[in-house]
Amino acid sequence: MSSIEFPPNPPPASHHNSFPFFSLPSELRSKILSSILCTETRTIDLDPKNHLSASTRLNLFLVSKRFGYEAYHIFYSGHTFRIFQTHGRFLGKRTEPLLARLPSYYRAALVSLELRLGPGWSDPPKPWYVSDRLGLEDCTSVRTLRVFVEVDPSSPVFKGFRLNRDFFTHFSGDLLRGVIERLPVLETVEFDAYPSVDRHGALVTRLLDDARRANKRIAWGSQRDWGDSLADKLEKVRLKARQGKPFNLSLPPLNLPNRVLSITRPSTRTEPSPHREPSALKKPPLLTTSPPRLPHNPTSPHRHRPRTYTPHQLRLHI
Repeated sequence: MSSIEFPPNPPPASHHNSFPFFSLPSELRSKILSSILCTETRTIDLDPKNHLSASTRLNLFLVSKRFGYEAYHIFYSGHTFRIFQTHGRFLGKRTEPLLARLPSYYRAALVSLELRLGPGWSDPPKPWYVSDRLGLEDCTSVRTLRVFVEVDPSSPVFKGFRLNRDFFTHFSGDLLRGVIERLPVLETVEFDAYPSVDRHGALVTRLLDDARRANKRIAWGSQRDWGDSLADKLEKVRLKARQGKPFNLSLPPLNLPNRVLSITRPSTRTEPSPHREPSALKKPPLLTTSPPRLPHNPTSPHRHRPRTYTPHQLRLHI
């Protein structure tokens, strides 16, 4: 009977064959961890597919205590966490939001949160209320709150489908005010919306008023062009005035091209005067400083007639 031969045991791993990761500079280690841990969406919410995208990355937390400490700081600071869930599977009464499920030291590593308004506009989900269970007071690094509006039920399009025109507007305003009051170091509230949402509608107006009353800086998301108007450019000045800080009201200079601008005056039809020479009537002169004047004739019957001019061009040098 032949004996069974087993392969020899592999030699024990030596620390000389491992890569000295912690000998790298901290900036380089952060870039390496960011490329591994940060997802493409950059927004994390309760979703049934989280185990497919995040579970493999979160295994890096178990490599070692030091590695896990650096990894979770990169993961939680590199993503925006949604305060209230929006997936239909997690809108039940007993489902806690994702923020309430995180330990306090994970919430302390967050830098941005998102409040998405729109799902359940006729009947808001039961878990959508601000309380101590969210642990917003532990978010000591959150300085940006992103507010995304999906629909505005106060629009006339929803007439006949809503129970009350201002119900969701008041609900969303109270929700935003409660979140702002509990975040200790919040500085900026960033607004964004779908193209169907009117910026001057009742919902967005109420949200802007609540953010301004709390003396928070207003910013605009990348999906809408709401930040191009002059009123938005003066928002920073208004905030500084409310906070009693010095501000400058000077407007930036106009970038006009250094060239000649031709301005055509509207044509005015008039009868030719008998006191004007025929050559002057055929070819009207170009005005540079002042319009041409008729020769003074006190005995002319047309001396009280209003002065009119033929079409001409003004040359303005800027």
